[in-house]
Amino acid sequence: MRVLIAVAGAFATTLALCAGTTPATLGDVLEGNSLVAIAAFAAIAYGGWLALGRLPREVWRWAVPVGLAYAVAELAGISLLREEADLWLLRPSGWSAVHGLGTAYAAVLGAAVLLHLADRATPDAAAVPAPRRGRLSRLVEALRAPGPTPWRPLGLVFGLIVLCRLPYLLVWWPGLIFFDTYRSLSYARGLGPWESYEPVGHSLLIAAWNGVWQLLGLSDSAALAFAAVLQMLSTSAVFAVLLWRIAAWGVGPRMWWALWAWIALLPVLSLSSITVVKDIPFMSAFVLFLIGIVEVSRAVRRGDRARWPWVLLLTAGIATMVLRNNGVHVVLLGVALLIIPFRRQWKRVGAVLAACVVAYGLYAGPLSAALDVQPGPKTEAWSVPLQQIARIAHDHHATMSEEDRAFVDDVFTWWSVDDVGDHYIPGFADPIKLDARAAWEERTTGEFVSGWLRLVAEYPGSAITATLANTVGYWAPGAPSYDGVVHESWNDIRGIVLDIPYQITGDREQGEPLTGIRALIERHGLLDEGYLAIPVIGMTLSPGFVTWIWILALVVLWRKRAGLEAAFALPAAALMATFLAGPVSGGMRYALGFFATAPLAVAVALVARRRNRSDASSPSAETQRAQA
Repeated sequence: MRVLIAVAGAFATTLALCAGTTPATLGDVLEGNSLVAIAAFAAIAYGGWLALGRLPREVWRWAVPVGLAYAVAELAGISLLREEADLWLLRPSGWSAVHGLGTAYAAVLGAAVLLHLADRATPDAAAVPAPRRGRLSRLVEALRAPGPTPWRPLGLVFGLIVLCRLPYLLVWWPGLIFFDTYRSLSYARGLGPWESYEPVGHSLLIAAWNGVWQLLGLSDSAALAFAAVLQMLSTSAVFAVLLWRIAAWGVGPRMWWALWAWIALLPVLSLSSITVVKDIPFMSAFVLFLIGIVEVSRAVRRGDRARWPWVLLLTAGIATMVLRNNGVHVVLLGVALLIIPFRRQWKRVGAVLAACVVAYGLYAGPLSAALDVQPGPKTEAWSVPLQQIARIAHDHHATMSEEDRAFVDDVFTWWSVDDVGDHYIPGFADPIKLDARAAWEERTTGEFVSGWLRLVAEYPGSAITATLANTVGYWAPGAPSYDGVVHESWNDIRGIVLDIPYQITGDREQGEPLTGIRALIERHGLLDEGYLAIPVIGMTLSPGFVTWIWILALVVLWRKRAGLEAAFALPAAALMATFLAGPVSGGMRYALGFFATAPLAVAVALVARRRNRSDASSPSAETQRAQA
């Protein structure tokens, strides 16, 4: 049976790999790929035979459902990313069956191996790791050493990260500036009223930058370089702190260097570090916020009543709230949910929550009033309903009732029920939101919700498909981000024209021609399709793949019954919920927080110790001492 499963699984997996993402016949799949197919089949069959014989049964109990879920998500993603943006490929067919079975078999094997390795990496509660020799190991040991802050090794880690960022700064000199930042810059220069469309906290940072810019009389390029360098240094410092704490938590040298490579070498994080936009400071604050939660979890587990983890949690939480508009939902909901794992520390959790509420009240009240901040467009919060309405009109406009047609006509400004579907983009809600913005005040919110729910009840299939298509980039493994990595500057936005290299204007016109390395990168798609086409490595450009790294880390924690250690996932889940309700499928800027904290999730999963049912359901000795 073991041989039969290994051979059948390898055959299906080989066909799935050769077929790619396009349905085809068996002859078309194997044409020109015979030698590659034979080699792949042999390797997968042998690897599967070894895994089936050597891995413990308990691992397979978890690997099978995880692998099946991965395969379904992958096949659904392929279907939704087609031009039709539907779930047609999930219907029974020969190609779908072979592709699904092959992907499922490979995913189950991969999950089983990773779960087994995670079990082996778990530190023994009674073991004291012996110091390792070698320069690379000595750095990790120095970071892990008890006592005062290890400034020298910490500075070395910081320097190594900066060194890996410098080539990006030189190639994209003097840095990059995104469309959204021009809004905040226009507020600072008095070109329009302050709006809550952009987070006031980040707009204040841009205003401070503009003040330095004007005070020192910097050129536009010099000012952009100043901001890009400052942001590169600040993000590198945050990541150095993260790697320091990961070492202190007990991650081994090999895994520590693998996590360092993710942080220092991943193009997404490196290029983002020199892009002046609100998402980067928010990412840094979010990283520190999750570090604070992990430190609190570890302090509670060992009975340590130290205050600094709580102070870090509070200060990073406030920064997270004010640097992006969805930050308030992430922090307030996340901290409120922390009462569940930290219920025996409910007073401290309540104090942090109360302080966050007061801080946000001052931020959204007196501070915003002093700056005369105007409310942003109301349609910004309604991406999901508007996309569902547009999809329903796209699919059913010819058969809709007069009442439904009249409702859709009233929702949109320039487009009617018959042509709004022509402007519907499955993975991008902004065109639909913009058309609905001008007509929004013509009805109450209650009337809109009533009409929307009526349409959803009548056409649930189209509504569900619309939401899946608008979120597929966040959960389908390998799915590309709709907007991708920001790798060129914008210019001529809101009447602001900067003397900098740029590629895109506010009117979507092409800017200066690319030359040198940037032209090479653009020609070969090394930051989009070309990068994604690289086996395995290309997956690191997919927000959906990063989500599955998180899912696997949480499965490891679930298997270990490490609920206290998994507390950091609560605000992360709140952040993911804001993405799923947002306007872009797999928005790369939105997902940066998950890219940046994936090493944290992996590290916590690896160092958490397995606990039996009695340990998981009753307070530990350390926890009891913490309450003494």
